[in-house]
Amino acid sequence: MSSDRSKLTIQTTSYAHSNAGIVIIGAGMAGSRFAIELARAQQQSKSPNNQGPLPITLISKETEVGYNRIMLSPVLAGDSAFEDTYLYQQSDYEQLGIVVLAGIAVTAVDTKQQSIKLDNGQTLVYAKLVIATGSSARVIPFPNHDAAGVHVFREVADVNALIEYARQGKKGLVIGGGVLGLEAACALASQGADMTVIHVDSYVLNRQLDLPAAQLLQAELARRGVGVEVSAITDCIAANDQHEVKGLSLKDGRTLPADFIVMAVGVMPNIALARDSGLEVNRGIIVDDCMHTSCPHVYAVGECVELDGELFGMVAPVNQQVDTLVSVLKDARLSGDSLGSKENWQPFRSIPLSLKLKVSGISAFSAGQVDFEEEEAAAIETITYQQTSINHYHCLYLRNNKLIGAVLYGEVNEGSFYSQLINSHSDIAPIKADLIFGEAYCDLEKVTTDSEANGDMDNDSDLDLLSAADIVGAAS
Repeated sequence: MSSDRSKLTIQTTSYAHSNAGIVIIGAGMAGSRFAIELARAQQQSKSPNNQGPLPITLISKETEVGYNRIMLSPVLAGDSAFEDTYLYQQSDYEQLGIVVLAGIAVTAVDTKQQSIKLDNGQTLVYAKLVIATGSSARVIPFPNHDAAGVHVFREVADVNALIEYARQGKKGLVIGGGVLGLEAACALASQGADMTVIHVDSYVLNRQLDLPAAQLLQAELARRGVGVEVSAITDCIAANDQHEVKGLSLKDGRTLPADFIVMAVGVMPNIALARDSGLEVNRGIIVDDCMHTSCPHVYAVGECVELDGELFGMVAPVNQQVDTLVSVLKDARLSGDSLGSKENWQPFRSIPLSLKLKVSGISAFSAGQVDFEEEEAAAIETITYQQTSINHYHCLYLRNNKLIGAVLYGEVNEGSFYSQLINSHSDIAPIKADLIFGEAYCDLEKVTTDSEANGDMDNDSDLDLLSAADIVGAAS
């Protein structure tokens, strides 16, 4: 393994009251990608009158800078090393002139003075500030939620702690039957732990799958040694006299024994720093479609932001936000601090995304609406295909001859095709008889659309650890 992919060296140079240019708080998947892409765009951008671009400073509270949280699941399963999860090499930051401050936290932001304070006592003056503080694992405050042995699955420290339980063959419970919870349970079971998933709803992945697909998934989990308790409502975490986990008490009166518990019940955007700095916040940091916050010269991207009431936890929209902000800030210069022409900005547009679920090698796909209230269910038409011998299941949901939802399990290659039809509001009446068999069987020249598809419809993206964690508010 190359040392180039090891932890980034913590900068110790004094920056007290110096101009750090464009300062990025947070070096996760959004912050690190923004720093790299902005630096690359600056190199390619023509500078009028030889004006130099603003320097870029990337600040990371963690010592591990720019690692891919998506890859924590295979690390937990023992299939990958943590060193392989870095998005960029240390030399990439160095060659692009990005100053990286690792293992340092920002304690305060003064938007009037355009400065930030660091926990090492230093002060940085910024021209532009980008907040990319991400999100934190949600912890439901059950009684004894702070007992020894209660964990979340979010950072590399969580992975290291959980692997120790698995290697000792301990019994674990995962609260939460979303993608993150299932990934954690499967990974720990493969490492030797005795795992059971506790889910409040009647079947796992209830926000992405319908019941038949979920039942296939639950049967596969059982074959992999992962138990599932559905319609199970947690009452409290049982602990011994040493305040250590000994089990989980349910509302139905049962107590399930356990040596450790993993909470995988969604995430909460990290907004405390922004709120304390006077920025407008709700569930996330309020931004417009060019990622401006309510304060001049302050921007935000990633899981910490909220736009038109929507939070973002999937890779695709976060990357789109990064691209938008690069278009806004790439021409920021030392002289005059020009942002260039607004005509070159690329406003962010939220596009409905299909979800290609990958749970420990189990493939499933979900797009559009697949869950309906009783009143609207009567107007929904379904087309279903199932091949039981190989656990393949496809179900299409239609309303008024338009495809509005699709669930695929086992074989998901047609997911992109169905996603395009959903997002383009296509009239599929001419191809309805052949639709379940896939694109190759459909005469697409007969298909008409009510409106243009929203941009590039080939937006399938793996629902990975970042997005799984951001099934925001998912209770278990």
